[in-house]
Formats: sequence, structure tokens, C-alpha cells
Amino acid sequence: MWRRAALGVMLGALVIVPAHTGLVGAAEDTRLHGVWRVVDEAGRPGAGVYIFTSKHYSMMVASTDRPDIVDTSQATVDELRALWNPMAANSGAYEVEGNLVTIRPIVAKIPVVMKPGAYEVYAFHVENDTLSLTQQRNVRGPVEGRAPTKLVRLE
Repeated sequence: MWRRAALGVMLGALVIVPAHTGLVGAAEDTRLHGVWRVVDEAGRPGAGVYIFTSKHYSMMVASTDRPDIVDTSQATVDELRALWNPMAANSGAYEVEGNLVTIRPIVAKIPVVMKPGAYEVYAFHVENDTLSLTQQRNVRGPVEGRAPTKLVRLE
């Protein structure tokens, strides 16, 4: 009889103890999870989408007033600059610590952004369905004077 009772206690401990000792992972921070669209100061949709999954992100932003070049093989250098310069694109892994998100690009429009060891740190704030991101620093040092990027949740 005592063996059954001891076995019951041991099996119960196997179920209860991990939940209280940290053996079962804590819920991950999901504040950034989802698809976010860039908006302007007035809240109008802009040309940009950020996607955050549990460990990875992707961001693409472009100016809406870029030239419409049908055949880039025939474009001048200045036309190509006007087309590609006002655009940012990168994807990779990220981690969150408090109100800071550190991105580590795997692929990017600009090669230096995706070099081994490259990273960018943003302060973020989520309120309801609005996300604000402000770059704080990158691998080269502090970044000052950047306006926050405002986004609204799409899903």
C-alpha cells in the first residue's frame, strides 16, 4: 500500500515540480509578434512592413515617391540611386530584453548590415495595436537623432 502511495507522490512530483522549478520554459515575450505596417505621423499607411515571428524578423520599407523605372537595365546611375536609396530591407534573428529589441540581420539590401557580428538595437513600445521603434545603437556605436518608426498591427 505504501508503495502505491509513494509511486503516486513521485508521479505527481514529476508533473508539478518542473512547472515550478524552471524546467518548463517560461512563456516567451510576444509583444512584437505579428505583421506591422509602417504609418506616417497622421496614422496613414506607408510603404513598409515589419514581420516578427518567435525568433526571426523581416523588415522592408521604401519611399512612395521613387521613380517608376520599367527597364532597370536601361536606367542611368542617378535613376538607379533614386530608385534604391530610399529603401531599406533586411531579415534575420532578434532577441528582446526589456524594452530593447536587438536585430541580427542574416540578409540585407546593404552588405555591411549583414556582415558577421552586425546588429542594431531599437527601443520599442507597444500600446494596443501600435508599435514604436527608435534605433539606439548598432555595431558601429550610438545612433542619435533618429525619429521613431510608427507601425500598426495588421495581424
